[in-house]
Order: sequence, then C-alpha cells, then structure tokens
Amino acid sequence: MTGPVWGSRFCLVLAAITIVIANYPRHRNRHLHEQLVNSHKVTRNITQLQEEITINLPPLRIPHLRHHRVTDWDPYFENANGQGINGSQNVALHLGATAYLDCRVAMLSGKKVMWLRQNTDWASLLTLGNTTHISDSRYSVSFQYPNNWRLAISGVRREDHGVYVCQVNTHPPRMLVMNVTILAPDIRIIDEAKHELRDRYYKTGSGIELACVVRPSCPDSRVPYPVWRKNSEMLPDHVNVYHINGSNEDLVTRLYIERAKKTDSGEYTCSVSQFSTTAVHIHVLNGEKQAAVHDQWNAARINCYAAFTELCVFASLFFYTWQNYSL
Repeated sequence: MTGPVWGSRFCLVLAAITIVIANYPRHRNRHLHEQLVNSHKVTRNITQLQEEITINLPPLRIPHLRHHRVTDWDPYFENANGQGINGSQNVALHLGATAYLDCRVAMLSGKKVMWLRQNTDWASLLTLGNTTHISDSRYSVSFQYPNNWRLAISGVRREDHGVYVCQVNTHPPRMLVMNVTILAPDIRIIDEAKHELRDRYYKTGSGIELACVVRPSCPDSRVPYPVWRKNSEMLPDHVNVYHINGSNEDLVTRLYIERAKKTDSGEYTCSVSQFSTTAVHIHVLNGEKQAAVHDQWNAARINCYAAFTELCVFASLFFYTWQNYSL
C-alpha cells in the first residue's frame, strides 16, 4: 500500500510543478505589464506636475548680456549706466569752474589707462594710471570705484578746449575721444539805465560812468573780476575803477571819469582775462558845434535804422566824419 500512495503523491507534485512552469511566462508577462503601466502612470504624473509648475511659475528673466562681449574679453568703455559706448564724445566745460572728464573702462584686466591731449601737430601725455605727467597743477587724475579713471581740470581756461583722449594700452590701443568746448561767461558794458552800449557820446566836462557786468556760465565758476583797458593799454590815472557786488552772482566793475576831456575819447574794453572781451567807443565832444553834429548824427542813425538801408548808414557816417574833420 505504501508504494501506490507514494506514487500518487509524486504524480501530484509533478503535476503542480508542471502547472507552475506552464503559468510562469504568463505570470511574468502580467507582472511586466503591471510595471510598465505603473511606470507610465508615474511618467504621466511627473509630466503633469512639471506642467503645473511651469504654469504657476513667473516668466524667467534672463539678464541682459552684451552679445558683442560674450567672447571678447578685451577692455571696453561704458557710460554711467553700464552701456558700452563707441565713437567720440562732445563735452562742454564752464570757464573758471572745475571740470571732470570721466573714462569708465570695463574688463581692464591689468591694462594701463592714460589721458592724452591731442592737436593736429602734437600730442601730450597728461596722466598714466594714477600718476600725473604734466607740470600744470590744474590737471589731476583720480580713480572712482569701480572703473572710472576721472581727469579733473581746475580753473578751466579758454585754451583748455580741444581733443582729449582716454586710451588703454591694448594692441591696437582702445581710445575714447572727447571733443571739449569751453562755455565762456556773458559779459556786457551798460550805462546808468542798464542799457548795453556800443557807442556813447559825452560833452567835455561831464561825468562818465560805465559798468562791466560779467555773468559766469555756471554758478560754481570762479571767474576773476573783469579788467578795463583803453585802446588796448592801461587806463590813465584819472580814470577810477572799483568793484561792487552784483545780483545773481554777477561780477560788476565800474569805470568812472569825473570830468571828461576830449582826450578821453577812444575804445574802452572790458575783459575777463583772455576769456571774454567786450568794447564800447566813447566820444567826448568839444563845444556846441560838436554837440550839434552829435545830434544830427543820432537823428540820421535813427532814420537809417528805421529805413533799414545800408546806404543811408554809410551816408550818415560820411556826413559825421566830414563835419567832425572840418571842425
């Protein structure tokens, strides 16, 4: 009995193994299918999550890049806003003030910055790095963080106009050219009624009082007091000059002659150093006949101005000259 029982159990075990082996590929395929389905669900969930994040996030802001400098690491010039600049610059300086010329150099990388002044026939070195190479103490250079090599000119003069170059010693040199012009102060000669003068007539023995008014081109300009001259020479001793305080930061220098003589006639100029000059022609007339000629001349001039005819002006000038010569 033992033999048949053992045989039946063996057959059952063998049948079970056969069934398992037969179903293994299908079970394995089902398991792989479930894995693929779950992987697809995960991928789809990740994709959906990315889309939601993309929708909810603000737009990406890419910083502005200087496209022409992405691969070029040489020094270049820029303005106060960090924008690259090329070509020459036009700069106006106020006469008598302290002026500043800015040279901002990015990507300097150990190169040297120098300031030059150029003319058609010559070029002079003003500064190299932080060192000044000109004997004129009005010029100086200072470094303004982060990249500004600033040239300062104190007490700007008329002759300071011209071409200034900020140069970097690359190969070839990089240059920023500045065309500098000078803004001179306004200068006028006025009478007691504050009328601007070009010609003025006086009788002998009368008093002459004129004022030279100088208004700087900017409030911080240090303009010297104007100087009076007669016929490009120093004034005679009997001519008095004194300074007074004007309004609106004006500089006022008055000229006074107590008793005018015929020899006081001439061209009187008022100048601010060599910067600005204006002139008035003073005519001192002798006696009643000259006064009559003066009145006739003024009448003729007024009529000519009303008629706007150059011929009339020349005729009246000839009449005045002939009458004055015959005296």
